[in-house]
Formats: sequence, structure tokens, C-alpha cells
Amino acid sequence: MPMDRETQLRLVNLRDESGVLSLYVNADPRQEGSTPPWKTRLDQGLKQLLDAVDNGTRSLLGRRVEEMKIDLEQLVRPGAPGIGRALFTALATGESYTVEMQTPLADRIALAPRSHIAPLLGAWAEGSPVGIAVVDGKGMRLLDSRFGKCEEVSGLAFELDTAEWRVMKGPAAVHSAYGGRDGYISSNQQDLFDYRVAEHLAKFLAAAHSTLEEHVATFGWELLVVTGEPELVEAASKSLRSGIKADVVASQLVLSQSTPAQIEQALAPEIKAARCARHEKLAADFAEAPPRAAIGSEEVLDALQGGRVDRLVIERDSDWSGRRIPAGAVLADAMAPGEPELASAIADAQLGEAMIEMALASDARVSILSDGASLGEKAGGVGAFLRW
Repeated sequence: MPMDRETQLRLVNLRDESGVLSLYVNADPRQEGSTPPWKTRLDQGLKQLLDAVDNGTRSLLGRRVEEMKIDLEQLVRPGAPGIGRALFTALATGESYTVEMQTPLADRIALAPRSHIAPLLGAWAEGSPVGIAVVDGKGMRLLDSRFGKCEEVSGLAFELDTAEWRVMKGPAAVHSAYGGRDGYISSNQQDLFDYRVAEHLAKFLAAAHSTLEEHVATFGWELLVVTGEPELVEAASKSLRSGIKADVVASQLVLSQSTPAQIEQALAPEIKAARCARHEKLAADFAEAPPRAAIGSEEVLDALQGGRVDRLVIERDSDWSGRRIPAGAVLADAMAPGEPELASAIADAQLGEAMIEMALASDARVSILSDGASLGEKAGGVGAFLRW
């Protein structure tokens, strides 16, 4: 399933009193071995988990893992789609979801009453949905880029009937400042013909703003990159509503004949820079937001419980994002972490996921900041913009 807001809602709402098994693998093709190392880590982690849980859960977990054999084989198969892969299964009901993305995910196994989604939300910081509009003389190509995968989703073809237009050849007379026809310009009427075509193309691209705005809402794009000749980018961008929910990025790369993968690769530096700038601005706005801001876990939880949060913001490097949990960790309520720092990181990550669940349930937005963007020391890695 694609990683989008709907997927976020499904996963945060996946609960099972017997336990939800969350499996993450990072199928990095650069890792060598006759047996994929991520398969070895997954097998060892599942064995460790089975040995740790009590008899009742162990029996149910063992049966469910046996029933999931085909899904597990697909999860670790080298040729399967995606570098980062995740599988979520409710032990009692068997309800199951899979996610694949080209963005790496940390190897991890978790068993808890709710799905463990911290690694996915962390990946959102660097691979969240981006729209790309490629404009040229033929019209507009629309592409969706997310988590390392780019595909063409729509387009608008520019068709102009010029059958009745007469292309005039030869020089055109010009009048002198004194009223006489005493000179000629060297260009011909082909220039006028081309100008009229360009004028119609600019109007066509300007009128495409409603299509762009509709795609931003449908695909959940946080950024919209418009790329092509500068005058065409300007035409396509100028009529977009000021209230559009995506930041608009103008690029001068001419990529009309490129494949989606080539377009994504060419625009990657600009997209990364725009994403970082977006998150830095969000952090700067947060600093100016009080009193309409909640700072720190206590204030954020209180605001979430009251339905006052408009946007939940979590630093990617914080304990709340789950990034401080070591790769390959096996997490379960029945297993006590040996190190106090790890126990604290796990507890904070679980609370962070509870915050995310509460935010999405109240139709609030959730933002995981890019590396380097900070909410300030007082926030401790988590804050919120308030509705009132």
C-alpha cells in the first residue's frame, strides 16, 4: 500500500489486545551474502521475541508467524519491491498491511497492542509526497514522487488549431517617425505567428491552476515543483491560489523528454533543499507562535486531549521519533530493555506514537522535521501549533 495520510490513519488505528506484530527490514542491495543479512536479522529477532513472550501469547504468535510464511518470504526476498519494507499483522484477527518504499527503514521487530509506526513517520521527513509539474510546448506532465519512487499520474496536452492562421512571409514595412514608409524590418511575420502560439500556451498553463490545486489536495503533496523554461514556469505558477497547502518551487531545469526516474533524480537536490527550508520555516514559525503553541510533552498532551492541536511537530532526532532506538531492536511489552537509556527511548517513542494517533484522530496535521531543524531546547523534541 502507498504511504500517505490514509495509510497513516489505518496503521495508527491498527489495534489488537493480543498484540500487533510490526516487522521492518532494510533490504539494502549493497549488503552481500548468500542469505540476505536482513533475513538473518528478521529470523533471529522473531526467535528472540518468541522466547521472550509468555505461553499464551507465544502459542498465538507462533501460529500467526507460521500462517505468514508467504508474506515473510516476500518481505525478505531480494528482488521484491522497495528497500524499506514493513509488515503489520494483528495476531488475533489476522488483519494485515504491507508498505514498501525506496527510502531505507531501520530493521526492527515490535509486539504491542498497537502498531509501531515510528520508523515510518521518521522516513516521512525525507521522503514525503512531492508533486512535479513538467511544462513545455506540449503542455504539462504531472508526476507524484514519494519515498524514492516517482510515477507519472496525469497530464494536460496543449492543442491549438492554427489551420486558419495565415503565416505571412517576407519583410513587413514600418513607418518612420515622420509618417513616411521609409524603412523595413528584417524579421518576418513568422515571429508574430510564434508569438501568438506562445501567448495561447501561456494562457493554457495559467488556466491549469485548478488542476494543480486539485492534485495537491488529492495526493497530499507538501511541495509542488514546477520545472521547465522560465516563462512557462511563471505562467503555470502565477495563478495558483495563495492558500494552496503545498510550497511551490520554481525550477529552470528542462526535463520534458526525461523519464519519471530521471526527473526525480535531476530535481533531488532542489527538493531536498526545499524540504529543509520548509521545516526550518516551520521551526521558526513555532518560535513565534506562543501563546498559540504547546511546548513540551505535557502541554502537547493536554492540548491533544482537548482537541486544540492544529499541527503536531516532532523533531526527527528526538526520542519521540523513535530514531534513538537501535537498528535491529526487538521491542515487546514482555521484554524489559537492559539499558535505562533504551527503556526511556522506547517509552518516549510509544508516547510519541500515541500523540500521533490522537493528532490524526482530531484531523490535525503531523510533521516530522528534517535533520537539523529544531523546536528549541525547552520543547524537548515535541511541540504543537494550536487552533485556539
